[in-house]
Parts: sequence; C-alpha cells; structure tokens
Amino acid sequence: MSVSKVFRRVALQPHSLLNVVSWNAQIRYKHNIHALSHKHHKFSTGNLCLRRMTDARGGKSTSHSQDSFKDYKKHESSAVNDTDVKTVILDHALDFVVDYGWSRDALAYGAEAAGYAGVAEGMFVKGGHELALHFLNVCNARFRSFLLQESEEYKRSAEKLKLAEFIRKAIEFRLRMIIPYISVWPEAMSMFLHPTIIASSFEEFARMVDDIWYYAGDKSTDFSWYSKRGILAKTYASTQMVMLQDQSPDFQDTWEFLDRRYFCFHGYYFQCYESNCNLYACNNNSVEKLILS
Repeated sequence: MSVSKVFRRVALQPHSLLNVVSWNAQIRYKHNIHALSHKHHKFSTGNLCLRRMTDARGGKSTSHSQDSFKDYKKHESSAVNDTDVKTVILDHALDFVVDYGWSRDALAYGAEAAGYAGVAEGMFVKGGHELALHFLNVCNARFRSFLLQESEEYKRSAEKLKLAEFIRKAIEFRLRMIIPYISVWPEAMSMFLHPTIIASSFEEFARMVDDIWYYAGDKSTDFSWYSKRGILAKTYASTQMVMLQDQSPDFQDTWEFLDRRYFCFHGYYFQCYESNCNLYACNNNSVEKLILS
C-alpha cells in the first residue's frame, strides 16, 4: 500500500491528526532502533578486533583511553610549541615596527627574520594588536626586574629607601622604554583601546603602577591604596603625552615636566618624611594635610 493511501485512510478516521502523529512516531522509533543496532554491531566488532590485537601483542593493552591520552599530550606539546613560535615571531617583529608600524607587515617580516614563512603572520588572529600588547608585556617584565634590583640595592646598602626619588626614577625608566618607538607610539596607544585588547592593556597598565608602589614598600590597606595608584597613574599618563611632543635633547623638557608634575600634581604636593608619606592639598594659599599612609 502506498504512503498516500495510508494517509487518506487515516484521515477518514476520527482524530485523524493524532493518528498521523502516532504513525510518524512509530516510523521514527523503528528507524532509531535500527540505527542503534547497527552502531552496536560496529562497536562489538571493534571490541573483537581490539581483543585480537591485544592477544597478538602478547597481552599488552592498547586501550582507547591510553591512545586518547597520548593524542592529548601531543596536542598539548604542539600548543606549547605554537606559543613559543609566536613569541619568537613577535620578538623579531619589534625590529620592524618603526618602519611598518604595529601591523601585519611587521609580523610578516618578523616571521621571515625568525626563519619562518611570511604567511606565518596568519597565526595572529588580532594582528598588530597582539604585537602592541606583546611589547607592553615585555616592557613590564623588564620593568619589574629593574624595580626588584633597585629595591634589593637599598636593602643591601642598609640605606632607608627614599620614596620620592625611587618613584621618580621608576617613572623615567619606564618611559624611556618607548623612546625607540616614539614615532609610532600614538598608534599603539590607540590600539590599546581596541575592544579586543582593552582589558589586557588596562590590566598591564594597572599592574605597572601597582608594581612601583609595591617595590617602594607601600603596605597600605585602606583607601589610600587606591589614591596613591590613581595619582601615580595620572602622573605617568600626562608625562607620556608631553613626551610624544617633546623635541628637546634627550627629552629634557619631559623630565622637567615630570619633576613639576610629580611634586605639584593638580594642587597636591608630596612630602616624604621618615615615618610616612603625606599629601598636601593647596587651595587659596591654605594647606590641608591629607594623610595617605
């Protein structure tokens, strides 16, 4: 009997719609049972072959779980190698940033300099944004090493750390890292605000500011923890903007601006005593003392 005749016969019966639905459900049920039995047959056959392979190899197990674990380890090691390759390419690409900017062209030339094909720049989904972020990470890593070294020198000399001098020196050291790329640095600053890396770039900037205060010996646990880092972040950012337009030898105007900005920041004066660091707010020739630590 054809399918059309079956539908016509069912349609003439009461509750025809329910009958059609029930008939379709039975057809799908039989089809699923057949598919499951076919898969079970293939699985049983696979187990039989696996047992025969085990017997032929002298009883050594070649289970699927062990093979999967080996495949996972291979994939994991390849992922680590890919990360190493990307790091090498990024390091070499920094040599071409001045000529080609923070772009895929710089990545392509970096890949060739590292001994890979230029098309390897396709590994970087975010393109030049990853290159700019990599430079930020490298600079902050070097910066932490510098802060640690400076802090250790004060400890070895048994000399009390001069907070104002330490922070002033740290800011200049960090800003000098961008001098080789000063011509293309405005492009990098705009890329740091891109939605794909803005979270990572902001995290790196916040960590940099926190590292300065941490190695300076700051142990505050009150609201001053935020105010210190906020003021330092604004000082660094404003000095960086001046640096982009500075044409003086060795950026002398920038460092003079830093001195003025650091010791007189929006009407606030830092004065460091032996016991703590106090913040003075100057307003209409009156001085209001705000204890920071």
